[in-house]
Amino acid sequence: MKKQNERKEIRKKKAISIVEIFLMISVSFAVAFSLGQNFVSADVTSLLPVPLSKVYRGGPLPAPTGSASGAALGADTFPPQTALSQDGVIVVADKTTGGVSQFTWDNPIKKIYSGQATSGVGGSLVAGVAWAATAYIAVKLIGSFLGLKDGQQKALENAALAGGFTAGFLSSAATNVPGLFGAATPGLAGSGGALNFMTFGGGVPAGLIIAAAVFILTYTDEKKEVVTYLCLPYEPPIKGEKCEQCNKDPFKPCSEYRCKALGQACELVDKGTGHDKCVWVNKFDVKSPTISPLKSALTTGLKYDPDNSIRPPNRGVKIVNPLNQNGCLQAFTKLTFGITTNTSDENSEPARCKIDYTRGNSTGKAGFDSMQYYFGGSNYFEYNHVQEMKLPSPNATGVDLGPLLKNGETATLYVKCMDANGNVNEDDFVFTFCVDKGPDTTPPIIEATSINNDAYVQYNADSVPIDVYVNEPAECKWSRIDKSFNDMENNMNCATKTYEVNSQLTYTCSGSLTGIKNEQDNIFYFRCKDQPGKPENERYSMEQSYVLNLKGSRQLTLISLIPNETIRGNTEVVPVTLEVQTGAGAEEGKAVCYFSSTGDKDSYVAMFETDNYISRQTLDLTGSLAGIPYKYYVRCVDAGGNAAEGSTGFTIFVDKNQPIVTRAYKEVPDALKIVTNEDAQCVYSLNSCNYNFADGKQMLYIDTSVLNVHAAEWKNNAYYYIKCKDKYENQPSPNACSIVVSAIELTQRNA
Repeated sequence: MKKQNERKEIRKKKAISIVEIFLMISVSFAVAFSLGQNFVSADVTSLLPVPLSKVYRGGPLPAPTGSASGAALGADTFPPQTALSQDGVIVVADKTTGGVSQFTWDNPIKKIYSGQATSGVGGSLVAGVAWAATAYIAVKLIGSFLGLKDGQQKALENAALAGGFTAGFLSSAATNVPGLFGAATPGLAGSGGALNFMTFGGGVPAGLIIAAAVFILTYTDEKKEVVTYLCLPYEPPIKGEKCEQCNKDPFKPCSEYRCKALGQACELVDKGTGHDKCVWVNKFDVKSPTISPLKSALTTGLKYDPDNSIRPPNRGVKIVNPLNQNGCLQAFTKLTFGITTNTSDENSEPARCKIDYTRGNSTGKAGFDSMQYYFGGSNYFEYNHVQEMKLPSPNATGVDLGPLLKNGETATLYVKCMDANGNVNEDDFVFTFCVDKGPDTTPPIIEATSINNDAYVQYNADSVPIDVYVNEPAECKWSRIDKSFNDMENNMNCATKTYEVNSQLTYTCSGSLTGIKNEQDNIFYFRCKDQPGKPENERYSMEQSYVLNLKGSRQLTLISLIPNETIRGNTEVVPVTLEVQTGAGAEEGKAVCYFSSTGDKDSYVAMFETDNYISRQTLDLTGSLAGIPYKYYVRCVDAGGNAAEGSTGFTIFVDKNQPIVTRAYKEVPDALKIVTNEDAQCVYSLNSCNYNFADGKQMLYIDTSVLNVHAAEWKNNAYYYIKCKDKYENQPSPNACSIVVSAIELTQRNA
């Protein structure tokens, strides 16, 4: 209601302002209209014995018709300084009789405003401009006096110009241009002194209409608001609705500063783990995360089906194999599945999740803590969680220490998640699946080896240890010739129990490969046979060998190691680059190199530029005038495990002294010669010491192999302002010299 009253008051004030402005425009038109009218005194006119005659200031005074005094009057002139009457009538005294005569005169202002300054339409245009100017000046003065806003004042001025021109032009044209708007005859003053508005009044209404239209079209209102800026510490928004924006860029991990800047309730969890997440820690958040299956994590070829057998409030899915009639999964295959967590309004929410075979009786955080395994093996707060499992044979025996399926039974796995506010879903999310109960008729599969195929091995290696990773418990052998499993001669030590699964959910067979030859390929063949301890007719062996090639190598060598000589500089700290070049080895010398200042085993650090044929490391070392010795040790290792070691020593001298001129003399017949205490470059000027070294005139070496003897052209009576610098750029200051030599003194001394 209050706002409605305010709006009504504003509309009322605007209406009053428009009316006042309209009246102001009308007043300005009235001023222009009055200037264009012909006012004549009826009382004086009645005394005239003759018709009125027009006279001009400074012009001849004509004699009135029928008047004896006219001749006398006609001989006079109307003085320019004579005051003019407002009514346009001149009253002149008769010199002879003492009587008076009256004459009309043309008011020049009236002629402009009435359109009579020139004939025809031109006079009307002049009148329009005069009316517009008068109206403009009037509203300019009045508006400034009233203190109108800029928008109102400009609109008012535009309206005065347009309306004034229209009124002035139409009013004068209707009178002075016959036929333009119909016949018109100028009228004179009527009896009784009444004003005749019939002549000029016709254009005023039109002018007012145009003025009103222009005002409405150009009117703008202004509103002034004062904004105060204060330079204060940044204050994050309250709450934490935007906390998780910090987690959206996978290439820019969230930091605590960025997290705190998004909201006062934002907290960074899992700090320093590489899985840092920004979450809204809100004590009023009592809703647990919502769990949904993650389709992108599911093993290829499998699918999620809704599990309607789960009793509410629990929810879940079945993991099924569409290619199997009973939907069960194949034995000894990896199973990968996952979940994603959201808030109740379907926005992503990071959470920590656990998985177990049994549903606990506890609720809340206690129920979450009682579960055995973290989902995916990680306790990080994540949006998505992925779990890998190994499905054993339905006839496998042993004790499982991880989330593995037992003896071909249908597995039921329960999942709980907890958000950063400690809310845990009480309604477990359930995964169910089964392993095909049919006999294991598939041979084992070697999934990987501890040494990659085509890898290099160390020079002169007698044997190479190797691990083979199999998808199920099995016995494995190897040979240098591709044979059947039973014919292979080299046995391996294998994990044959289901509980001996490794972290990669595979089973390890270990052995040593022998007979490796240098600088050539060494091919080995592997085969495995499943279900150790079973009758031979129930076991299946690999029909195709797993092939592994190992490349023999050469000995790695150090071609060069620098620096190994004296290093000089002109600053206390001198940058020194250790550089080592390697050759031969596994990949023609490509190696990773390490350096140490002590040679201790655990003190080596990888060089900044390495894993190449040349490795480099820049060091900032301290020197002195007397020299400081250094020794560094280098160790390089190539892809085959070949190592090469070496060391280098050097001394750093720091020279911060500029060259000294030890002798200056005249060399016969016409040369100035100087000698410096070290190799140097010298220049001179004949004016002063205040010059840059680059601007000096170069002194020449008498012998280019001797760099401490310098010469210049001899000039009698000259002064040589000489500067010298060494190879470390040690030189005098810009306004100083190494020596000033007087040719006069040297001449006298030689004489």
